[in-house]
Amino acid sequence: MDRSLNARTRIDMDLRKLGIPSVPMFGRYNYARAMPGLSLHRHPGAIEICYLVRGRQNYEVGGRTFHLRGGDVFLTFPGEEHSTGGEPQEKGLLYWLWVMDPRHTDDSLLGMSVRDSKSVWRKLNGLTARHFPGTPAMKTRLDAATEFANGKASPLLRVAVGNQLTGLLLDVLSAHEAATDTNAPQRFQAVLNWVHSHLTSPDELTVSRLAAISGLSTSRFKAAFKRETGVPPAEFALRARIEEAARQLARPGTDVTTVAYNLGFSSSQYFASAFRRFTNRTPSEMKPRNRSR
Repeated sequence: MDRSLNARTRIDMDLRKLGIPSVPMFGRYNYARAMPGLSLHRHPGAIEICYLVRGRQNYEVGGRTFHLRGGDVFLTFPGEEHSTGGEPQEKGLLYWLWVMDPRHTDDSLLGMSVRDSKSVWRKLNGLTARHFPGTPAMKTRLDAATEFANGKASPLLRVAVGNQLTGLLLDVLSAHEAATDTNAPQRFQAVLNWVHSHLTSPDELTVSRLAAISGLSTSRFKAAFKRETGVPPAEFALRARIEEAARQLARPGTDVTTVAYNLGFSSSQYFASAFRRFTNRTPSEMKPRNRSR
């Protein structure tokens, strides 16, 4: 992707302006720190498709929370109320688009024939799972569609964007069909257990130490762990320590400096900076007397 586009924190595109009425919203965020969460909302007549390229993100639909990791697809169906469940939009890279019911767009979906539009919509709207692993090809298509949509005007611009997004919809259908059991054992369960049992000992959470536990070389471990969890191992360990800090700070009478020290942070300043990056809050804001909800 073009460097100037890749560097942008957020891109919102209304593809109706390009002559694609079936996708009124197509967006991308690339957050270096947590941002305010999404309040309860819905999209009448539209399926929302999210593809999390990297990072983590939580969504809540119908009282159930879904935990996304890098490489996951997440769908909401027409009219469903959803939010981030009071949590922030997390650090990471995520694409989303709204796909309208073709009955609202002259029976056409991304320029397909009426018959094909109805068929693809029916299959999308009939998916039995809303959260499943995607494929690297999805990012390639979404990157290309973003570049085309933000490029120079051209008579073929609508076709170029439409072709990439049509391919994405077919990829989503294929990925759903190929999705494995979400309860399958995690490859790195021993590593995850080690991290959560050594949150107060950061010297035991180095990448080399975790690689040794996995039985892989450091380079192979880093690549495989990121594929499995969606984040690099060092970030996973830091995130786990921040999550534990948030739990401790929620207890009455807990001191911020004490929590930072107990979890092995080198300074209160570094702890506060890392905490805000992942939660969009300061440590003090987590203390019961200061919480607004």
